Amino acid sequence: MHEVLEIVCPNCAANIKLPSIAPVHTCGFCGTAIQVDQIAGPDGKSITGEELPEETKRTLIFKDHYIVRANYTGNEARTIMQDWIKKLPQAPQDFENSATITKQELKFYPIWVGEFTASSRYAGLDDWPEFHRPAYDRAGWYEHVSYTRRTETGFVLREYNIPLLGMKNIPNHLRNFIVPTTSKEYFDITHVKELGGIVEDSQYSVEDAQRTLRLAVFNRQMNEMRKEVHTITNREDDLEEGDIFYIQFPVYEIEFNYNKKKYQAFIDGSTGRIIHIDVPISRKFKLFSLIAGLGQIGLGVGLGIFGIVFPDKFIFGGLSAGAGLIVFGSLLLSMSAKKGAQEKQA
Repeated sequence: MHEVLEIVCPNCAANIKLPSIAPVHTCGFCGTAIQVDQIAGPDGKSITGEELPEETKRTLIFKDHYIVRANYTGNEARTIMQDWIKKLPQAPQDFENSATITKQELKFYPIWVGEFTASSRYAGLDDWPEFHRPAYDRAGWYEHVSYTRRTETGFVLREYNIPLLGMKNIPNHLRNFIVPTTSKEYFDITHVKELGGIVEDSQYSVEDAQRTLRLAVFNRQMNEMRKEVHTITNREDDLEEGDIFYIQFPVYEIEFNYNKKKYQAFIDGSTGRIIHIDVPISRKFKLFSLIAGLGQIGLGVGLGIFGIVFPDKFIFGGLSAGAGLIVFGSLLLSMSAKKGAQEKQA
């Protein structure tokens, strides 16, 4: 059990109880992003219930708080999931009638996005080739090449727009998901309430998010330098920080049962894109792909052996044909065991 912290919203004065684990919390009454870590004093008690100057109250609010709207209702998200599953060859044909939805939630997950301009001057060591013994039979060719370390300097100027997921324990299928934040708008709590959504709080404070994003910029600059030099011996960085945005993006999380087994689906509430679905595999497809896969592999091995033993008599190119059948058979076997599917992001 996490300790419960009682605070007063510095914007609407609503009384709020929340776990102290959340350094940034969205007020469920007015939708303000509150810097909870700035509200709790040294004794762990809230200072917002005290008579504070308006300027002090404003510092407790993070103003660059945005939302990516959910353009699909829960029923529409469920229909998208069902239609998408029915198109997959391995899915059972009776899925729509036999699957049971056990849980469905719309969660607005937190993500930080930082805009930066970084310039770096660097010095480093790189391998420079030295050519020896010109080839007597090929002009411009050499028989031996050696490498020596030389000092090289350079300059890197880049602009970055870097995302940082606000939760460390976010579902694995969302970790590599590219959030479409270009459609963001100022946070609107009424939109969340209309859809029955849940706002997830950031586990990073504003300062932690800024520090982590800045470190990501320095690492990306280093990667650019290492494209030119093997070892960096000196670097001077100038980092210009632009805006830091705190954005909530919508994801429908659906749990369902089929044939006494549990499955999950994650759907982007903004675009309707399938982030991930645990797809039930029909017994008919499993049996077909297993038999066909093993058959193709067996035939491929036979053709390969025949091509090795009788290379002049086998007109279909034994080795290459056998290798192709083995690859195709392995693909069929993998399809029989595949449990998840997702749409590729452009």
